[in-house]
Amino acid sequence: MSQKSNRTFFVRTVLSCATVMAMAMTATMTAVIGAARAQNTLPLEKPLSAERLMMPLFPNGWIEASSTRGNIEMIDYVPQDQSAGVWRDRITLEVYHDLNSLPLDVLYGRIQAVMRAQCDGVIAGRFQSGVNNGYPSAFWTFGCKRNLGSGMGETRYSKAIQGETRVYVLTRAWQTPVYGDQGPDIPQRDIEDAVAFLTTAVVCADGDPNHACPQPR
Repeated sequence: MSQKSNRTFFVRTVLSCATVMAMAMTATMTAVIGAARAQNTLPLEKPLSAERLMMPLFPNGWIEASSTRGNIEMIDYVPQDQSAGVWRDRITLEVYHDLNSLPLDVLYGRIQAVMRAQCDGVIAGRFQSGVNNGYPSAFWTFGCKRNLGSGMGETRYSKAIQGETRVYVLTRAWQTPVYGDQGPDIPQRDIEDAVAFLTTAVVCADGDPNHACPQPR
């Protein structure tokens, strides 16, 4: 397969998953509840309201690897046999306090600029926006052929939600060997699980029927 064909295949794969993600993000809460097998909630440093992020399909056996608190909170999770310094699979939660009025496409642009500064070669997926549980939301993907810091390749699938008091960005990432236009070697099942995880994650508020929280089965 030629480099051009490989690149087309990779982009099609990413955009195909992104399209599925965008469609699923508009699904009803009934579908979210039906898919949930567990509940995980982001512990917030500044609980300004009943608003919270829930991750019904948070993978079993993953642990918190690192965290940063403040106006911008960041928490990294990895499987038990990996660490913050040595990882292949990672989930990152970013919570931006006092930035809930920032348009999500502007946030996407800022993140893309950071990626281009950190990577030798970036494959950027299309920005897709919608509504998730009554809140503005967006989905995008980035491929980093070689991270200038780690020397490894990275791939990121991200979902952003603009809540009443915060902006939330949830990312499923993979670290792989450096790759070219053919894309990274990531099992299709991993991609499907990542899309399901991001799809079912919601921002909700107890007692608010417009932003209802999923209940455990």
